[in-house]
Amino acid sequence: MPRVVISGYYGFQNNGDEAMLYAMLRALDQKIRGFDPVVLSRDPEGTRKFYGVRSVPRHDLGSILAEIRRADLIISGGGGLLQDVTGPNSILYYLGIVTLARVMRKPVFFYGQGIGPIRTVLGKTLMRLVANRVNLITVRDRESKEELIDLGVVRPGIEVTADPALGLDVSEIDPGLGADILAGAGVPEGQGLVGVSVRAWKGESAYKAVIARVCDNLAAEGLKVIFLPMHYPGDVAAGKEIASLMNSEPVIIERNLNFKEMLSLMAQTRLIIGMRLHFLIFGALLNIPMVGVSYDPKVDRFLSLVNMPAGGSVENLDYHKLSECVSRVMTASDQLRGELAGKVAVLRREALRGADLAAEMLKGRIQETGDRRQEK
Repeated sequence: MPRVVISGYYGFQNNGDEAMLYAMLRALDQKIRGFDPVVLSRDPEGTRKFYGVRSVPRHDLGSILAEIRRADLIISGGGGLLQDVTGPNSILYYLGIVTLARVMRKPVFFYGQGIGPIRTVLGKTLMRLVANRVNLITVRDRESKEELIDLGVVRPGIEVTADPALGLDVSEIDPGLGADILAGAGVPEGQGLVGVSVRAWKGESAYKAVIARVCDNLAAEGLKVIFLPMHYPGDVAAGKEIASLMNSEPVIIERNLNFKEMLSLMAQTRLIIGMRLHFLIFGALLNIPMVGVSYDPKVDRFLSLVNMPAGGSVENLDYHKLSECVSRVMTASDQLRGELAGKVAVLRREALRGADLAAEMLKGRIQETGDRRQEK
């Protein structure tokens, strides 16, 4: 049975990362016969229960070394693991796992990663030293490939695929999940909904008043604004801050939603306004017209991929620009749904191609191991 260790930001109650893990596990299981994964997680028990796979604590060095030693392949990803704008810990941890694997001569595959921003000398040096020693890299957008090349990562093959979460099959989502949550929140069935996803970012506050004002405009048109937390509980707090600045009364979902519940809820909306990347990705999967508010280049990159507008950046969000974007998207809603469906179909094929590449790489590794055993 092929043993695969998967390293990423798992077990932190972040819907985007959990959706990526689910999509990766499903895709790899379909491509690799006897697939035997183990996930490094902050919450191993929760990961075991939700995904039905083995999991070990992501900071238990002994367990990690034991799993890598037994593994046929180490997967790093997906998502924006390799960046240092939030501090050095992320890039140190994930490249540390890769280094352990390479020291033990295990093949490493970067799966649908979004690279950067990497701004420190330490981060750039580590990327050049470590990433040049992995076996294959797939990234979720062209800009990530360009960033790797600029960092001096030239040795492994680098292929542009798509974010792993775009491999999700949303036809599997139960619409009853979202309907029950809305009923529990007192939202009348059939009311037009606008889904909003916000987060705190580096002490910025002016953007909250701008979003509140735009949400009030939507409420004045008869729509109900609903704040949806992609990362619990931080996003709930951010939603409450914006709600406190509104004249109308929005709905705030104050519970820890898993990504299946989030998708089911979002499927009830006519429009989404979002900061978090995977909220926008979920919206695209559901063909929901959207307006993004950017706090990171990854948001702009995805909006460009699906030809959806950025209403501005967190640092200088302008009410008139955001309001104009929202109005334009609402007016062209039907057309945009069709365009999103076409673009997402292409991106989904690219996301699933990551599993094909991992399977091909793993097959070569197993064959090589078998040849060595026969020689003995």
